[in-house]
Formats: sequence, structure tokens, C-alpha cells
Amino acid sequence: MKLQRRFAMLGIAGFALGACGLVHADAYPSKPVRMVIPYAAGGPVDALGRALASRLSAAWGQQVIVDNRPGGNEVIAASQVAKAGGDGYTLMLATDPTLSLNPYLFQKLSYDPIKDFTPITRVAISNMALVVANSLPANTLKDFVAYVRANPDKVSYGSSGVGNGTHLSMAWFAKENQLNMVHVPYKGLAPALQDMLGGQVQATIGAVSVVMPFVESGKIKVLAISGDKRAQSLPNVPTFAQAGFPAMQASFYYGLIAPAGLPAAIRDKIAADVRAIVADEKFRKANLDTFALEPVADSPQEFAQFLVRDREMAMSKVKLSGARLD
Repeated sequence: MKLQRRFAMLGIAGFALGACGLVHADAYPSKPVRMVIPYAAGGPVDALGRALASRLSAAWGQQVIVDNRPGGNEVIAASQVAKAGGDGYTLMLATDPTLSLNPYLFQKLSYDPIKDFTPITRVAISNMALVVANSLPANTLKDFVAYVRANPDKVSYGSSGVGNGTHLSMAWFAKENQLNMVHVPYKGLAPALQDMLGGQVQATIGAVSVVMPFVESGKIKVLAISGDKRAQSLPNVPTFAQAGFPAMQASFYYGLIAPAGLPAAIRDKIAADVRAIVADEKFRKANLDTFALEPVADSPQEFAQFLVRDREMAMSKVKLSGARLD
């Protein structure tokens, strides 16, 4: 009888804890939420973060405050978020460096991407476009590969910096296709594109939203885009697979995360609310389709499983490039 009573009490206690979790999730958020963006205002990550924050504010009846913390390949923002409480009132819209790349780019990292964060959902994937200078005699990706092979070490490509996704993607493409190109790192993609116009570099790869103004003005040529299908904003541009290079991996994700310890009920609520926002046609057209972003809004479990695979790919790309940031 005593044993039965003990099990009964344990069952009641477990039910009570579960009920408390549900009530806590229903009451969330009861105060403003901070969303940390690891880049300066005005860029593609900031734009999506602000759009998402605005919609979450409306859904929750609480202000979601955007806090820009740029620098250090997202390390500055990630380190601060890792130290915040896991109560759901600090979130971060992270990309590949925070969760996938930095462990392989830095010998010492001020946070642990696995232990210090709770994955909530991948909001979207950003496809990247390979662009070249108008002066380069290449109108297709095959033309470009043939030209670089015929002119080893004479073609330079710009990137947003050593270890950045633009650098790693181009280095990987060059290795896969036996191309000898010169890497020129910049502090951001905008100066790389400006130097492309001036003839200092002949190629780069970057988010569609960043290269689009240069493409639309006819100042540079776009040869291919990553992803499984053509971008609505670039309907005449083939994917890498359609251009004859199906192995090319060139994209990055926007993932919403929180500090470790986030209660599962709150985690699931945030993921579900983001999923509803991303499913809204007006939100997609204004904030995803326009910038060639693919909607994802997966579950926390799916996001965590994706990260396992993505970290393996990140390790391979960093090792191949030889990039280090410390």
C-alpha cells in the first residue's frame, strides 16, 4: 500500500509539474522580449529579424525589441545570449557562424554552440548567387569554369571575410572543380561588389538580396543560384544543379535560438507562432520571396537534427579552406 501511495504521489507531482509548464507557456510572454541580431541594422539578417519581431509583437501583445550586436563573426552576440537566462525573454536570430561554423574557425570559443543554446526553429534559408564582372567573358557557369581553368590564378574572387560563408562556398566550389583562383577578403560583401565594378575582383557569391541591385542595374552578371528551384526574383537564372553543378552547397540559414534551459512548452509555443507567421502569404511575399529566402519554420527537433548534419558539412568546408579566425 505504501508503494502504491508513493507511485500515486509521484503521478500527482508529475501532473502538477506538467500543468505548471502549460500555464507558464500560456502566460508567456508577460513582459517585453529581446531579440538579438548579430549584425548591424540594414542588412538581410536585420531586415528579417525586424519583420519577425514586429509580427511576434502583434501576436503576443508584448513588444519584441530588436537588439543589434554585430561583430566577431556573430561571437559577440552569441556570447551575450549564452549568458542570458533561459526563460524565453532573450532570443537570437542566428545564422551559420553561431551554431555551425565558429567551433571550427576558432581554437577557443567563448560559448558552446551545443550546450549553451536551445534551437527553436529555422525561420528560412537564404540562397546565394554567384556573380561575375561584366568584363569577364563568361555568360554561363560552365563558361566561367572553363575560363578560370584556362587562366589559373588570374581570376580573383571577393568575399565578406575569411571564414565567412561567401569565402567557404567559393573555396569549396573551386576545390570541387579544380579551379585556381585568388581569394580577396573584405569587411562585408558590399565593398567586394564595389571593387568588382572597379575591376579589382572578378567574381563573388552572396545573398540574392545583396547582389540584386547590382544585377538589376546591369552592372554585374549572375550565373547561378543555390537552392532546389529558381528564385522568383531571378526567374531566368538557373540553379547550380540546372547549370550542371549539382554538388554545389551555397546557402545559409536564419535560426531562432534561446539560451539553454528554455522550458519545452515555451520553446514549442515560440516555434508554433513563428510557423504561423511564416505560413502567412503576405509575410512570405514581403519578407521571404522578395529576397529569395526559402521558408522553413521547422520544429525544434527538426532544427536540432539539421544542425547535426550541418556541423559536419561546416567542418569539411572550414578544413578544406584552411580558414582560421584566431
